[in-house]
Amino acid sequence: MPAKTRPLGQLDSNYRWDPDSYGDETFYGEYDANDNLIYKGFARPGSSPAQPVWQINKLNYDANNNLLTVLFPQNASGVASANYEFIWNNRAAYVYS
Repeated sequence: MPAKTRPLGQLDSNYRWDPDSYGDETFYGEYDANDNLIYKGFARPGSSPAQPVWQINKLNYDANNNLLTVLFPQNASGVASANYEFIWNNRAAYVYS
């Protein structure tokens, strides 16, 4: 069962969560001087950027502005996580791997 902060989804015919069924999400982004997206965040619509309900990624680019890596923040256990458990306002303070 998805965490309470994960966007709402639907069950498939085998009563498992269908990862392709999640509806609209709020999107936040931060861009660098080259207009590259460097942080992206998703949460349920209406979520506060100050609450720990965000899935965040950090994107790294090479000198030619080609995307190289998409990293995930480490949670309280020090493990990279795709869960909706991070605070958007704290995105720059997280350790990414």
